[in-house]
Amino acid sequence: MSSLQVWQSLLAISLMALIAYGSRVLGLLIMATVPLSPLVRRFVDAMSSSVLIAVITPMIVHGDGGARLAAVAAGAVAIGLRSPLVSIAVGITCAASWRWWFS
Repeated sequence: MSSLQVWQSLLAISLMALIAYGSRVLGLLIMATVPLSPLVRRFVDAMSSSVLIAVITPMIVHGDGGARLAAVAAGAVAIGLRSPLVSIAVGITCAASWRWWFS
């Protein structure tokens, strides 16, 4: 990966993190005067998840077997244990293990 690609990736990740954070904060600040129905609250809560999915999906589609294994394992752990920290750790471990053994 070239230096330009690294900087472009870091810029894209930073912008998406800023957008995810901004959408939550600004959405709640704007809606502070309006009573939030359960439907509106679920919509606001789902916005940051949709940005995360938009970041991860291309990595899974265009990534190697380690990326796919990490996504499947982390997803299974997240569904089974409902622990984001454990699912992240499992995903990182799976990707690192795949790349250690098959690269």
